Amino acid sequence: MESDSFGRWGHRDMTIDDYALSDRYTQEQTTSFLSGVQALARLPLEQLMADKNNGLNTAAFVSGYPGSPLGGYGDEVDRATSINADLPLRHIPAINEEHAATAVMGSQLVTTRADALHQGVVGVWYGKAPGLERASDAIRHAVLAGTGAYGGVVALVGDDPGAKSSTVPSNSTDILAALRIPVLVPGDPAALLELGRHAISMSRAAGLWASVRVVADVADGTSSVQLDASQHHPVSPERPANLLAPTGRVISPFNLELERELIEVRLPIALDYIRLNKLNRVTAGNDRAEVGIIASGNTHRQVHEALKRLGMQSNDDIASNGIRILEMAVTYPVDTSTIKKFAHGLSELIIIEEKQPIVETAVRDILSGAANSPRIIGKSVHHADPIAPHHGTLDTGTITTALRTRLSERLGDRLAPVAPQQIHHIELTVERSPFFCSGCPHNSSTVVPEGSVVGAGIGCHTMVMLGEPGRGGDIVGVTAMGNEGSLWIGMEDFVSTDHMIQNIGDGTYFHSGQLAITSAVAAGSHMTFKLLYNGAVSMTGGQTPSGQLSPAAVAANLLRQGVTRVIVTTDDTDRHNDWPTEVDVWHRSRLIEAQEVLAATPGVTVLIHDQPCAAELRRDRKRGRAVTPTDRIVIDHRICEGCGDCGRTSNCLSVQAFDTPWGRKTRIDQNSCNLDQSCVDGDCPSFIAVDTEPSLFARLTSRMFDRNGTPTRQTSTEIPPTEPPTPTASTDRDDLAIRLTGVGGTGVVTVAQVIGTAAMLDGWSVQGIDQIGLSQKAGPVVSDIRLSRGGAVQASRLGQGDADVLIALDNLVAAGANGLGVISPTTMVVGSSTETPTASMIAHPELHLPNSDDIESTLGDATDSTKQLWADAAQITTRFLGDATTANVFVVGMAVQIGALPISLDSLSEAIRVNGAAVEANLTALRLGRLYAVGQLNIDAPSSTTAEVELLDDVIGRCAEDVKAHSGTRASQRFLDTVQRVRDVDPDPSLDLTTSVASHLHQLMTYKDEYEVARLITTGDGAGASDSIADGKGVRYRLLHPPILAAMGVKRKLRFGPGWIPMFKLLRRARVLRGTPLDIFGYARVRKIERSLPGEYLELVDAITTSVSTLPYTRLVEFARLPDVIRGYEELKESRVEIFRTQRTAALAELK
Repeated sequence: MESDSFGRWGHRDMTIDDYALSDRYTQEQTTSFLSGVQALARLPLEQLMADKNNGLNTAAFVSGYPGSPLGGYGDEVDRATSINADLPLRHIPAINEEHAATAVMGSQLVTTRADALHQGVVGVWYGKAPGLERASDAIRHAVLAGTGAYGGVVALVGDDPGAKSSTVPSNSTDILAALRIPVLVPGDPAALLELGRHAISMSRAAGLWASVRVVADVADGTSSVQLDASQHHPVSPERPANLLAPTGRVISPFNLELERELIEVRLPIALDYIRLNKLNRVTAGNDRAEVGIIASGNTHRQVHEALKRLGMQSNDDIASNGIRILEMAVTYPVDTSTIKKFAHGLSELIIIEEKQPIVETAVRDILSGAANSPRIIGKSVHHADPIAPHHGTLDTGTITTALRTRLSERLGDRLAPVAPQQIHHIELTVERSPFFCSGCPHNSSTVVPEGSVVGAGIGCHTMVMLGEPGRGGDIVGVTAMGNEGSLWIGMEDFVSTDHMIQNIGDGTYFHSGQLAITSAVAAGSHMTFKLLYNGAVSMTGGQTPSGQLSPAAVAANLLRQGVTRVIVTTDDTDRHNDWPTEVDVWHRSRLIEAQEVLAATPGVTVLIHDQPCAAELRRDRKRGRAVTPTDRIVIDHRICEGCGDCGRTSNCLSVQAFDTPWGRKTRIDQNSCNLDQSCVDGDCPSFIAVDTEPSLFARLTSRMFDRNGTPTRQTSTEIPPTEPPTPTASTDRDDLAIRLTGVGGTGVVTVAQVIGTAAMLDGWSVQGIDQIGLSQKAGPVVSDIRLSRGGAVQASRLGQGDADVLIALDNLVAAGANGLGVISPTTMVVGSSTETPTASMIAHPELHLPNSDDIESTLGDATDSTKQLWADAAQITTRFLGDATTANVFVVGMAVQIGALPISLDSLSEAIRVNGAAVEANLTALRLGRLYAVGQLNIDAPSSTTAEVELLDDVIGRCAEDVKAHSGTRASQRFLDTVQRVRDVDPDPSLDLTTSVASHLHQLMTYKDEYEVARLITTGDGAGASDSIADGKGVRYRLLHPPILAAMGVKRKLRFGPGWIPMFKLLRRARVLRGTPLDIFGYARVRKIERSLPGEYLELVDAITTSVSTLPYTRLVEFARLPDVIRGYEELKESRVEIFRTQRTAALAELK
């Protein structure tokens, strides 16, 4: 094995032509652009390579549980291992963190056995802060047990100080210190590798675990890093010969000796290692300094950035102002000699750290009573005004303000003046927020019977607490992972409610949640666990839960645990055929019924909702591992009422409102649709199922929509053969700060990686951060990139006024704090004006996105308007490439061409190639963006995403013809007479009042009863979307649930194919019976209401026309638009009519 290992590792000088993403895992020496997580994935590989070069036969063992900010770590380790299949590295994802810790403990016991295959095993444990806390007992055992001289253990602890992806904020330093584990704190990916190697070396020397604390800004940070496995040359204290070997005998009386050795021998060795290797370093200043600043990791970088804002642009400036800085790479244990040496000669010592004053407390203890010790400024109770808050997160702005306050008395005018804060504000009617993927099981599975008390759980489904109020029930709270349901045990005897529904994900169930169910059974509770089984830990990257069992096996186990009843709801009742006989398997349409049945069942019951993760299912379909349905759902926009019921029912992002000549309607975005089809459960006859060929899937998902909701076909628009002129950079600066804003799930991070890689290939030093956090599908995503020729210390995250370039891949995100908060009058802005609906618009289709022109104008006023360029990138790329997925790269092409990105085309092209995704399409999109920037792209056609403006006479004529087709000539003439009467008295040149009356009187007079729906089906006015998808081959089926069939007990929609068209035509001709005694449909309550509404509205219109001179015009228009609330069918329409009638009564009273 020794002779064959690492055969593919080597040395590569970085050149554009032969750079590969895999270099980070295959090359011993190279320069690579990588994230913090990727640096950590390289760590065990690099250690094994170094051991090999030193003649050691070692292996590595990695185990843990995924959690942000280390959510993708296990996947990256697997990627690295697959590239180096001959490596003696084993990664075993654990069921939970404590099992992983014990497994890593076992890796250190290998060398105590005669049958050991290696001289040592490097152990790596990973988990986020809550996992560390729950695993603390297991880790405490492992720390006492010790580590091998050629093994060593490093614990990678993901901290989330801002609780971006956690239920509680965290700083794990105090817990790690309590466990007697040294804490190393890196500030960027390069430091992760360096300090990770030191952590392993320290662990080997001292025989104890070491840890690396990783925050999101470091894990999600990116950097161009000089990789060299051979450059780590630690100075290790001699390991005492009598140091106890690793042992699993952690039991009295041996454990007391282990404790003594840990405190008196191992920790002092660790301190020696810290001193000998100078891990805590002075990064600026000299012996003449009067003020000292101590900071660690990313905070240390923010301190340097803050001092730059205060006018100290270099280390020489810092020194000349009497300041020196100590970067504490190890925050526990604190080295006494380093602190005393650093503090010598200082009059003031400022300590800046997040959360608890851990370093400060240690420094105070060290300097307490020492002669001429400096005044210590931190968070201690000794000071009424702490240097930094005890809570939340630290950022460069906060640190700048704090340092200005402390230094102003000493430095005065030498500090740069406070930059004038520009206040920019755009009135946003909607904002982006994280949401479930299209077709996500949680969209429907988290719905509960009205009035239900619910416990939220850990996982993607936690976002139910961020969604529409009431949709997920009366949520009492969320608990730590694995404690789901225990809240109710302590509540149920003291409240009148007798039942609770507890959401629990399958990942949580296998992690620790099954014990929570056992606990509820043991307590005799009355509750229902809703086990959301989707087969993936989607929030952290879609991993398969460790220890996963089939849903049927889970059901059998639950029955053995003592639950009184199990019901399964599923989208596919035939998916499994091995359910226990005691288990009922129902279609998901009976979800509410199932919850009601279980609530009425005594004891602990379980509802298993079995439906695959939509995102993972989409990936499997693309890779041929899952069957792609042959039918797709579209909406006939003429029949659609735009009521939003399909959105409320499905809670799906692909159900999108849009404007048409007939008002605001709904369409299915075929590009994002994951074929869940729960939208068809909306109470509406507008749905069409188009049976297509499976091969059409890729082509259909690449289409945009025209103003009638019709997907635009792939065009034959030719791409100009001309090559744009070679771009010239707009600046020759040695540093550049770039911010990208976009929508989660659209490839923002990928674009940032392409830009960062290209810049590295051009010789820039690159530092970046991808601000993602909580599952960000549909939410705001921000990536920052800093380029530097000098490689100076920089904080990755941009602050106020920092952005030299704003690349707005989504203008709505750019219009919020993520964009406005970083721009300045010199910022260049390049962006896409494509309008993408938000999550809030699903249930509220009446909401509109802010006007793109207003966003661009405001950003232009606040930045360099002469260097601003916008385009509807999705529309353009769809027109030329038939695919909007390259829109982000199109914008990058625009930015490069106008000089906003000083990166060569060769490097950008190579970065796209090494990324490997849709290379030719992205390279073409890059060129299209460049052509657009210089006006060489023919895009004269108007945008296809916005309803065109019609002249009022055209609107009136079109509506009159529609009324005639609905009810005849007399009705049409009545419509025209009423509109003309309003027009005659309309006092405003805009004629908004007339337009509003015309559109809403038309709406009420053309109510969609059975005859009208049949007419619209047979005329096909709104079937353009289905025509495009059918493409002359697919068969279309109308999905209908007529009230008459519902009254007969039919509970679901039926499919009506082409053979029913003659029947629909017959029904259309039968509209002459409307309102007569022979009208069998007209006896329904809703039909009677519909017939009365035009008269009720005409009464309101008469009152409006007599008040045109007495009330404000805008108020009259508001009254004319009151029928806009009347949308939908059947019961929904009736409820909306009640709202209209209440508002109408109030309006008539005001008009008198």
